[in-house]
Amino acid sequence: MNKLPPLKAMRAFEATARHLSFSQAADELCVTQSAISHQVRALEEFLGKQLLVRSGKIVSLTHEGAMFQSVVGDCFKRMASVTDHLVGKDRTTLKLMVQTSLASEWLVPRLHAFVEAHPEIDTRLDTFVLVSTFDPTDYDILIGAWTAPEGFVSQKMRDNRWYPVCAPALYDQLDQDDPGSLLNFPLYSTEEGSDWTLWMQQQGLPVPLAPDIRHFNLALLAIRAALAGKGIALAHDFVAEDLIQAGRLMSLKQFTYSLPWGQYYLHHRSSSHNADEIGTFIRWLQQEVGQE
Repeated sequence: MNKLPPLKAMRAFEATARHLSFSQAADELCVTQSAISHQVRALEEFLGKQLLVRSGKIVSLTHEGAMFQSVVGDCFKRMASVTDHLVGKDRTTLKLMVQTSLASEWLVPRLHAFVEAHPEIDTRLDTFVLVSTFDPTDYDILIGAWTAPEGFVSQKMRDNRWYPVCAPALYDQLDQDDPGSLLNFPLYSTEEGSDWTLWMQQQGLPVPLAPDIRHFNLALLAIRAALAGKGIALAHDFVAEDLIQAGRLMSLKQFTYSLPWGQYYLHHRSSSHNADEIGTFIRWLQQEVGQE
């Protein structure tokens, strides 16, 4: 059996690498800062590699440190999760990371139904826009327009077609047979205007030299702006259907188009002791998607 580094040294390094701070690691592990520094130095001597660069109060990871942290950090997360499972916690918590617009406009209003149907499973929901801003290994399930991270398997939720939406008062001012009539009003974009440019191209419209485009970083913000009745947003059923059914938004699905980057995927861990609970959530989600 290969010799492993001392557990205490690995815990000290993992906490320091995660916080990039000796003092915060010391607070977390309830020891002194000098004890943390001693343990990290002992680990570096054991491995024969420098793991951290210390420059005053600034701590950074070396290439070897980042490599070791990715493995050690994941191991500690898995051990903590399995420990909870083995000591007999009555409920399992599934950690979900969902793209913000999809979570806010579609999943959150439906999530109570899953909790009621499966009271033995808790859910923790976090949201982000970009996959690069969080650590996928912290979660059991990811849902968004992201590629599958390493260690996850993926499936498309459904084929999404995008279409313009606006408030009822503005809808009455549009020519339902002429997509060009939309260009008389502000266009709300979440892709620096490229979404509307692609829409115009697919509708066979010439792109104006200076279209009136207003910029938002989230689809839900563009849709909320459209509710005010002054402009038009691009949406799809996941984020707009509930508002359409409520009569607060009007859709122009006759002017639908395909947005190459606008597909949602569900990614889940390829191996997990929560596999049964993950499977339960996925089946429920597929049923919800299939009902619409």
